[in-house]
Amino acid sequence: MVRHSLALVALFAVSANAQSPDIRGVWKPVEVVVTAGPDSGTHTSDMQPGLFIFTDRHYSTTYVDGFAVRPMMSASPTDEERVRIWRPFVGSAGTYVVKDSMLSVTAAVAKNPAAMSGRTSTVQVRVLADSLWLIVREAGSAKEAGGIERRMKCVRMERFPSK
Repeated sequence: MVRHSLALVALFAVSANAQSPDIRGVWKPVEVVVTAGPDSGTHTSDMQPGLFIFTDRHYSTTYVDGFAVRPMMSASPTDEERVRIWRPFVGSAGTYVVKDSMLSVTAAVAKNPAAMSGRTSTVQVRVLADSLWLIVREAGSAKEAGGIERRMKCVRMERFPSK
């Protein structure tokens, strides 16, 4: 789950190109398709909450990575309990660029400090009407070589006006 979080956080950040898909607006994840591994299959009813917000140049994303509801924290949580609750939460904000079918993101702030290193991360993006698909391949492996691909479908909750 954490490997996927880093890849999805990397999805988001650097300035939109006019010939590229318009992703401006607020998006809600509604489906994830995982091609291999313990989470393989299509996930819809077990999707956890999240929001992706894209303005003209900036993004903000918060979501729960995984397919299980996070447990409530007890009155006196242990460190293990805190980790179980905090680990699947993903949050970052920064700038983004869309060029052709690629979304590149650079986080200015993120839950994971490594995401704020100034590196730009890129994922494939596809927009069909009011559906946004974010396609992530596990780092260092190709689908043909047995790697895992995650395709997250988001629906547009709100559209931002054009400039």
